[in-house]
Amino acid sequence: MSFDPRDPYDAAALYDMWLNCSRCPATFDFEPGGDINLDYYHRIGQQARRDKWAVLPARSKGDELVFNVLCPACARRLGVAGCDGRMELAAPVIDQICQAMREASGEAA
Repeated sequence: MSFDPRDPYDAAALYDMWLNCSRCPATFDFEPGGDINLDYYHRIGQQARRDKWAVLPARSKGDELVFNVLCPACARRLGVAGCDGRMELAAPVIDQICQAMREASGEAA
């Protein structure tokens, strides 16, 4: 499977470039190695899902896209499970970042 811009985990990893808990100082500590491309961010997002980080669908805050990211401890404490589904549509900024990364690497859209 490859990067899915509608998957909140993949999208959050790409947009934030890293996953930081919204409630505490915890940072998702996973460096998949390899080229930094869409697959790199897919691996980060999917490892966060396996490690029980909760990434809730994004919302826009003015011009800024915001993901609610919770580390496993905060997710348990707040009784929040991760998002198993997909966002109905990818946020336009995620599509734009994906397109720019594909163009930079010479991939077709």
